[in-house]
Amino acid sequence: MKFTPGEVREVTEACIVREGEHPFFDGVAIDSRFCREGQLFVALRGAKTDGHFFVSQAFENGVWGALVEKIPLLPLGSKNGTLFRVESTLAALKSLGKTASQRFQGEKIAITGTVGKTTCKHILGALLKRNFSVEITPQSFNTAIGVSCALANFSEHSQAAIVEAGISRTGEMEELAEIIEPGTVIFTAFGEGHLEGLESVEKVVEEKSKLVTSQTHCVYLNGDSPQAMPLFKLLRQEGRRVISFGIQPSNQLFLSRFALRLPQWQADFSIRWEDRDFFFTAPVLFEDELVSFLPALHLALEWGASTKVVQEVLYNWKPLPGRGNYFFYRGGVVIDDSYNANPLSYRKALKSLKTLVRQGFEAWLVAGDMLEMGNFAPQAHRFVLREAVTPPILSGVVLFGPCFREVAEREFPKELADGFFRWFSSHREIQRFLAKRFSTCSRWVVLFKGSRGMGMENAIPEEWREGHD
Repeated sequence: MKFTPGEVREVTEACIVREGEHPFFDGVAIDSRFCREGQLFVALRGAKTDGHFFVSQAFENGVWGALVEKIPLLPLGSKNGTLFRVESTLAALKSLGKTASQRFQGEKIAITGTVGKTTCKHILGALLKRNFSVEITPQSFNTAIGVSCALANFSEHSQAAIVEAGISRTGEMEELAEIIEPGTVIFTAFGEGHLEGLESVEKVVEEKSKLVTSQTHCVYLNGDSPQAMPLFKLLRQEGRRVISFGIQPSNQLFLSRFALRLPQWQADFSIRWEDRDFFFTAPVLFEDELVSFLPALHLALEWGASTKVVQEVLYNWKPLPGRGNYFFYRGGVVIDDSYNANPLSYRKALKSLKTLVRQGFEAWLVAGDMLEMGNFAPQAHRFVLREAVTPPILSGVVLFGPCFREVAEREFPKELADGFFRWFSSHREIQRFLAKRFSTCSRWVVLFKGSRGMGMENAIPEEWREGHD
C-alpha cells in the first residue's frame, strides 16, 4: 500500500526532519535485514534490540524513508530519503496499519483461536487464491505490530485479506479489532492457552470475542466448545450470521465422516452443511486437525469455488512445518507438531495417537513443557500425564522440561520407575534414545510436541530428518 510523505506525517503526527526526493513509500518494514526498495522503515524499540541502531542499514538496503523517535547518526554526507520523527514509533506503526485497513477495498477475514489459526489461514488462502486476489498475513504476524506491518504492505485493491489475530493478555484483542475491523471472523477453537495472561478458558472466550466489531457480518464459531455457547447466542441476538462448526452433529457445519487410509496415510472425509455432504481427501492424519479447516472449506464454496477445485487444493496440501507435518522413516512415521502447545492441543495429540494405538501401532509422545501457563502450569502438565496413562495407553512418553519432570517425580513415580515416562535433560539425549529405540522397529509412530520456546523439533534424530522418504 502506498503512502505519500504528507499522509505519513498526517497519520502518525510526525514532523519531517529531512525531506526526501521520493513521492511515496510502498509499504513499511520493521526489520532492516529484509527491507524492500521503496519501503518506509519504522524503527521500533524491542526488549532485545532497538531499530534506531539499524536506520543506516535500512537506507542502504533501499528504503525511501524512516520513522524514528530520536535522530540517528547517519553517514557523513548521506542524502538518503525522508526522515520522520514521532513520539512513539509503535503508535505510528499501528496508525499506519489502521489507515491501511480502512483503505482496503476487499473483504477482511480475521482468524483467531487457541489452536489451528495458522493452518486455517493458509488453507483458506490457497483456496481463495484460485479465483481471487488475496492478501495473507505472513508467518505468525498475529500481534498488533505484525498485523499493522502486514496490512500496510497489502495491495488495497485485493479482493480479500486474511488476517491472523493472536493474543496473550487482556486488552490486546480490542486493539487488534480496532486495527483490522474484520467483516468475517473465524474462531477456530477455545481452550487453555496463554493462561498466564488470560487466567481461564472463560476469559479466553471473553477476550477473543472482542475481535467482532460493528463491521462484522459473519462469524464462524467452533461449537464443540461448551464455553462458546453464550457467545453464539449473543451474536445471534445481535443479528449477525453465525455458523457453528465442529465434529459434533449438533453443529450447522460438521465433519460427518473421517477415515484414515493406510498405508497411504491420507484421510477420506466428508463435511455436512444443510443436509448436503461434500467428500474430500487430504494428507491429514487425524480428524481434530480437519476441524480448523471447516470454515475455510465452507467459505471457499460460498465464494464460488467448485468442489473439484477444493478437492485439488486439499489433495496437494502439505501440512505446515511444526504444525502436524509428517514424514516416513524406515518402518515408522514421524509427526512434527512442535510449533506450540497448550492443554487443548495436547488433548488432541493424545487422542490422535490413541487412535493409532487401536490400529496396532507402537505410539510414542515426545512432550516438551507448556509455557505461559502461569499458576495453571502444574495442573496443565498433570492433565497431560494423566491422559497419557489412561487407556488405550501409549507405548511410552518422553518428557522434556522442568514442569513435566516435577509433576512426574511427585505424582507418577511408578511410571518413571518402569520406564513408561522417561525424562531427558537435552534434545541430544532424546535423539540418542529414539535413534536406538527405533533402529529395528516397524509400524511405529512418534509425535513431537511442546511450546515454541522448548524447541522440540531439535529432538528429532538428525538421521531421521536427513533420511526420510
